[in-house]
Amino acid sequence: MERDSLIRTLFITIVAEVISFGVVVPIVPLLFTEPSSKFYILSGSMTVQTGYILLGLTIGLYPLGQFISTPILGELSDVYGRKKVIQLSVAGTVLASLIFAYGVVEESFLVLFASRFVNGLTGGLISVAQATVADVTDNENKSEGFGILGAAFGVGFMLGPFLGGILSSEMFAVLGLVTPFIFAAGLSTLSIFFVGFKLRETSPMEKSSINWRKPFSQLKEGVRIPGIRKLLGTNFFYFSGFAFFTTFIPVFLVERFGFNQVQTGNFFFYIGILVIIGQGYLVPKVFNRMEEERVMPVTLFFTGFFILLQPFTNTFPAFIVAVTLFSISNAFTTVSLNSLVSNKSPDRDQGLALGTNSSLRALGNAVPSMLSGVAAAAFLASTPLIIAGLIMMATAVTYKLLDKLR
Repeated sequence: MERDSLIRTLFITIVAEVISFGVVVPIVPLLFTEPSSKFYILSGSMTVQTGYILLGLTIGLYPLGQFISTPILGELSDVYGRKKVIQLSVAGTVLASLIFAYGVVEESFLVLFASRFVNGLTGGLISVAQATVADVTDNENKSEGFGILGAAFGVGFMLGPFLGGILSSEMFAVLGLVTPFIFAAGLSTLSIFFVGFKLRETSPMEKSSINWRKPFSQLKEGVRIPGIRKLLGTNFFYFSGFAFFTTFIPVFLVERFGFNQVQTGNFFFYIGILVIIGQGYLVPKVFNRMEEERVMPVTLFFTGFFILLQPFTNTFPAFIVAVTLFSISNAFTTVSLNSLVSNKSPDRDQGLALGTNSSLRALGNAVPSMLSGVAAAAFLASTPLIIAGLIMMATAVTYKLLDKLR
């Protein structure tokens, strides 16, 4: 079917893009928080606590850029087409990867900040891909389509940090420290041409003008869509909790278990396998029998619970058990939240609902990522993980209580 071919093309494109994005994951913590690493760029006068804060800022600038640009990129895709905007997004990754490589060579965290912000400003691929799937699927098949995109993210996030760790090791770093970032730029360049040849246009392109105030006006309009305000709030706090977790889990691995970048890459490879199994196999089977609305609050609660357990595990096997259970729970949570926002929105408001959700995701990732560095500097590197678990569990409980109060 033509729809299946389109989804396969999006799958491959997202995999390539997330690989390019993910190569930095095992390396960024070493830039700011590990003075013994060859990647460490801070001067001797800066403390590890300062490094924690700079790490939070570096991670948070990407979703901050997304918050500003994602609604506008959605507008551009309505006017000029999904295909061109997807190519623009991938081109941004090429530029950002090259800037990042330069920042590592120059040992400049300001250049690294610029790289992350540029990448965020062009980082609309996932939301435009979701809109493309929504263009060609009905409500019954939307969960499956979003699940496939989620699995693509999982594959990319499995391979990206893994390749980042391998390519930055002494055995494979043929271009020195910048090898992973040059690889990312090359892969994204190939992806631009792949999209040009393989992806067909799905947008009706009925709009003729762009609302440049969309990042803020969209939030105002989106929260007024009947029936999804509670879901949008749930998404925001879920993403906020997830930001605390993802920003500092690599640092936690270094401090608790002495991981290097290769081992951190292997860790994310394992999580990626679990995401693929969860979103590509388990999610479709369960959602064929149960409604997302019943599943989501339960899996959201356990997603937070299994994050909360991780800092309190004293052995690596116990930690891996908690990570495994978290990853499976999170696979259901991610797909069900995205599907519910789309399914509960009127057809005329699909683009607005998905765009608002993407904006809230970006905002929920940006500020908490920055705050996670402050929390770690004030207490421990594991503190952001504890905050993440508590936020998600509280959000799940609040969601169910609001159901009962209706």
